[in-house]
Amino acid sequence: MKGPFAFFIHPLNFEDLYRVVPQIKGKSEEFIQSVIKFIEPFVAVEMEIETATKEKVFGMFIVIPLFSNQFLEDEKLAMNKLIKGSKLAIRFGAKIVGLGAFTSIVGKAGMNLVKNFDGILSFTSGASYTVASSLEVLDMAIFERNLNKKKLNVSIVGATGAIGKAITKLIYKDFNKIFAVARNKSRLMALKNEIKSDNLVISTDIKESCLKSDIVITATSNPTHIIFPDYLKPNSIVCDISMPHNTSIEVFEKRKDVLVIEGGIIELPSEPVFKKLFNDLSWNDIIGFPENNVLACMAETIILTAEERYENYSIGRNIDENKIRDISILAKKHGFKVKKREINFTPR
Repeated sequence: MKGPFAFFIHPLNFEDLYRVVPQIKGKSEEFIQSVIKFIEPFVAVEMEIETATKEKVFGMFIVIPLFSNQFLEDEKLAMNKLIKGSKLAIRFGAKIVGLGAFTSIVGKAGMNLVKNFDGILSFTSGASYTVASSLEVLDMAIFERNLNKKKLNVSIVGATGAIGKAITKLIYKDFNKIFAVARNKSRLMALKNEIKSDNLVISTDIKESCLKSDIVITATSNPTHIIFPDYLKPNSIVCDISMPHNTSIEVFEKRKDVLVIEGGIIELPSEPVFKKLFNDLSWNDIIGFPENNVLACMAETIILTAEERYENYSIGRNIDENKIRDISILAKKHGFKVKKREINFTPR
């Protein structure tokens, strides 16, 4: 048995929490946010899975009780919870921890956790496989529509973050024009100076850039909707990698010409076996996906465990292109498959 691994999860929004703890419906959001600060990290799920190479991998999913906005608003509180979660993982024998959703962006994008647990525990944000799988699913959509990349403009919203930056550097040569969109002008200029390409345009205006683009990729740490129906060019493609998603439900309702797909959804090589479930809930209740589907960040943690590569893999704001390629190869070796799926706008 390989592992165990640990993976950090947290409620993205109130709907996530209501699904798991329905009895708190009716309580004010302010009250819930004030209470959740005092809840300690805990193990919600233990699971075992067999890969295509017959490796059996065991791990656990640890809840870090904070909402998305709380990771952004109180980094000291968030780091304290992540440290406690890491100590819990060590207590259960974990050798590597995957940082899911907003747990991956605080503390210098995981670097502070690496510093705190150097030589004791390894970490990965899963960004390498998120990038690789998102680009693979985008290629599926482009192929299905019989489009020529060289004639397409692409907006990458969140281009200065770890995932957005890696995608920008990987694809800027393949398309007609790339609009790198972010809020911080100095980081955008640094990206422009690093890439030095005439077809790369930097912008802080999401709407203006998206309206000029055939493809929009969102990879931000913004917990709110930032892509709306009037932002999108006719018949465009949106690949939304952000969790929670950046694309408004109004796009789904009003723009039937636009294809909105999720980035980084992975089909597991076998049905997982669950050892423990919080309050006897289903995997779908807790994680928000069918039992054989996970996010790429989760899959990366499982794959590294199957390979016994207990190392700090996708950490920090600069993702190694070699690691993006390598994790994609390892994923195929172990039978993990990229899924093309339109976004389900119903609450998870």
